[in-house]
Amino acid sequence: MKDSYRVGVVKYTDHASLNRIEAGTKNILNALAEKHGITINYDGLVFDGQADPDLMKKIALKMVEEKADLVISIATPPTVAMKDILKAGGINMIFRAVSDPIAAGVIDSFEYPGEFITGTSDSLDGRELAQVMLGVLPTVQKVGLLYSPNEFSSMKPIEEAKAFLDSLEIEWVEATAAAKADVKLAAEALITQEVEAVLTPTDNIIMSAEKEISPLFTAAGIPQFTGSHAFTINGAFMGLGSFYKDGDMECLGLVEEVLINGTKPADIPVLRSPHTFAAINIQIMEALGYDRETLEKNITLLGKKVLFLDSQAEFDPDGDL
Repeated sequence: MKDSYRVGVVKYTDHASLNRIEAGTKNILNALAEKHGITINYDGLVFDGQADPDLMKKIALKMVEEKADLVISIATPPTVAMKDILKAGGINMIFRAVSDPIAAGVIDSFEYPGEFITGTSDSLDGRELAQVMLGVLPTVQKVGLLYSPNEFSSMKPIEEAKAFLDSLEIEWVEATAAAKADVKLAAEALITQEVEAVLTPTDNIIMSAEKEISPLFTAAGIPQFTGSHAFTINGAFMGLGSFYKDGDMECLGLVEEVLINGTKPADIPVLRSPHTFAAINIQIMEALGYDRETLEKNITLLGKKVLFLDSQAEFDPDGDL
């Protein structure tokens, strides 16, 4: 163990979920420094990738130039963009919130992730998301799928949701957005097609525009079911969630093993974070005319805890959520 370390933190873009993970990452680095009586310095090494792969590659090169001891990436795109550059520079990497790291080419397997890299995965089961939707809307006949084709995290859950809906002979239509600027048009397309509900996985592109589209869905009387409670906080009707504080503790353990104990990331299996609760937006619930007790009863029957959250008001970067 050294007396001082330099750690880089790189998130994909600016939105509530990734901002909360960034804040939690800084907190755990501070906690580890205090625990071990050492310095963990991330000043000048915290970056927003601005949803730009070229920028993220430049950030990775800077990390190599700065001789960072460790880089923590937040979400799939920066992990993909930086992985090979950091590996070539001999810099260990821990990722957070990568939904399908194998499909994204990030790791070889969950058990043996590969040289210089390990992390945590928040993989979403699209069937599970659709089942929660049916717990709320058991007679739904037409569902909209809203996602970005540029998000690795969306591909598998969308295919799972399609297969599940097909098995029940429920019609689905999809609208995709390659970038944030396209999200509103995609949402409007689903409204025009008169869908009864919208499913969105843990998709960073859609999340970045959630505040713009949630009023459109609500005005049209359409509940949006999503793969993260950060969507709920930003105006979606419902989001499946994992407690961010649990993810912080998972990451703390990984950082302690790699940075402090010197364990090779290749010898540390990737951790999977389950979606343990459904978060309901109180304001949207009331606007859509749903009964709180009925929602809680029906979703609890599916084995999920239910949390009721306010739009933005309850989002605390230092809290459990």
